[in-house]
Amino acid sequence: MYTLRLYHDSLPAGAVADPVDTQHAILYVLKGRPIINGKEVPADTAKYCMDNIRIEAGAEDAVIWRFELIPTDAPKAYLTGRGIDSQLKMLRRVRMFEMAPRQKWLFRLDCIYNNLGSTGLHSHPGSGIRCLLAGNLHVRGTLGEESDNQKQGDTWYEEGCYPIVSTTYGDDPTAFLRAMVLPVEYADYPDTAMWIEGAKVVQSDWKSYSQQIVRLR
Repeated sequence: MYTLRLYHDSLPAGAVADPVDTQHAILYVLKGRPIINGKEVPADTAKYCMDNIRIEAGAEDAVIWRFELIPTDAPKAYLTGRGIDSQLKMLRRVRMFEMAPRQKWLFRLDCIYNNLGSTGLHSHPGSGIRCLLAGNLHVRGTLGEESDNQKQGDTWYEEGCYPIVSTTYGDDPTAFLRAMVLPVEYADYPDTAMWIEGAKVVQSDWKSYSQQIVRLR
């Protein structure tokens, strides 16, 4: 069994975090220019890490959203160090797939932005954690989880096989990250939504931050 986890890590300028072990992780930098595994990563970009993660805040305060794909029984991996705040925002076991060691999967972090309107009833070929960057998004479905997301950092989970309707309210566009586990054949497909019924009165744009074909261990 494998689980998706999301940590929000805040590091003051100059902080050096203790190394953390992982299996597969994608780190999105919300703020600052931290050094992740020896490479400076500016805000609004992401870096994929495997096995271990070493983070230094650099000259500025840094905020990192850390998405992990990891065995369900693996210990929690809070970031520790002087002045560092690390919070586990969400963890969910991926249930729509029979995930096992040695299998390969597509691990993707992307962004839906300039999103306005309602999707109609739709599903996805993979599951994932979402995290709000701006605006609002309200998720409804007869199965799975429902959520009302209205401030930056609000987090929700979509088990892709459960059909949902996502709706924004007001005139301000919404943006949110999606960390998803997908079959590898979707590597060439940015749009994975499969519409089922209802009015699709939504507009949006798409941005890719990172995608890796990973082997589970």
